[in-house]
Amino acid sequence: MKEKKYRIKSGFIMREIAGESFAVPVNAENGSSDIVILNPVSKLLWESLQEEKTIDELVSAVRSQFEVDPKTAADDIADFMEQLESHGFLI
Repeated sequence: MKEKKYRIKSGFIMREIAGESFAVPVNAENGSSDIVILNPVSKLLWESLQEEKTIDELVSAVRSQFEVDPKTAADDIADFMEQLESHGFLI
């Protein structure tokens, strides 16, 4: 069975303002007007999700940059992915 891949929809970008990172829609036609604040881990995930990635690939990316065990990384990524999906940011 092929593992599901995720990617950020077109029409959303990341912006940095005063040292904070935000995921924002560029127009109202993409289905969301929500803004999401990105911490350093979620910023890395956002950048990684500019291309299709599996959860395992995202876990590897986080673990390569941050000291975290695989289960904690996977749980945190699952929470973030749910947040992105609820805001309509993923395809």
